[in-house]
Amino acid sequence: MKVPNSYYLRCSVCEEDTLHKILKGEVGTKGKEVTIDGVVRCNECGTTEHRTIREKKAVDVPIIVSWKDDSEKESISLYPDEWIHIGDELIIDDSTVKVTSITQRKKDGTARTSSSKVEDIDTIWAKKYDKVRVKVTVNKGRSSSSEVLEVVPEEEFHLNSMLEFDKDEAVIHKIMTHDGMIKKGSVKAEDIKRIYAKKIR
Repeated sequence: MKVPNSYYLRCSVCEEDTLHKILKGEVGTKGKEVTIDGVVRCNECGTTEHRTIREKKAVDVPIIVSWKDDSEKESISLYPDEWIHIGDELIIDDSTVKVTSITQRKKDGTARTSSSKVEDIDTIWAKKYDKVRVKVTVNKGRSSSSEVLEVVPEEEFHLNSMLEFDKDEAVIHKIMTHDGMIKKGSVKAEDIKRIYAKKIR
């Protein structure tokens, strides 16, 4: 079993239950419990300390993974008291996926939420994160065309740098991100909504 991303623990400084990020740890099994021995950091005050967590054994949670136009329903093994958040990265069959939505069980049905304890989750939605698709609009005088690049999330695209499509070359003149338009500097692929480029030949 893998070490969970985060866990609610009693913080020795805050003196209340707060969300802790598990920085590193080892998992052991004893009877019906799983023990997580590792280093945690409080999200509220930043205190880092060694803790031993005793946890119920993992459960299988439905997860729908999308890539391009396809979606597949799978399951992922998680600890019941672990918290999952939109934006978390999870590992399924040696592939990285990023959580995009969570459905939580309620008394009167289900509801979307930005984070949830695993034992309350109905379904997780995620997208493959080994590569991301970056859309590019290439301006060719009075016309334009659309292209798609498949790259790793951390790859950076720089304003005024060159892109190649078949025999065409284009220069990036602006980049639309999730926060707005960028006209200088560079942006990681995972943060890009669309690149705009001008054909030079």
